[in-house]
Amino acid sequence: LNKVDFKEVVLSDTIMVPEGKKIDKIKVLSVAPLFAKAIKIIHDEKSISSLFL
Repeated sequence: LNKVDFKEVVLSDTIMVPEGKKIDKIKVLSVAPLFAKAIKIIHDEKSISSLFL
C-alpha cells in the first residue's frame, strides 16, 4: 500500500491491523461512538434507521 497512489485507506477498529503491518496510509476509525448511539436509541425504544443515513 505504500507504493500505490492512495491518500489513505480507512478501516474500522473491528479489523485488527498487526503491528508489523501498520503503515502511514492506514487510518483506523473507532466504531464505539456508533455502537453507543445504537444502544442508547434501542434502550429508548426508538428506531435506529437514522444511523443508516
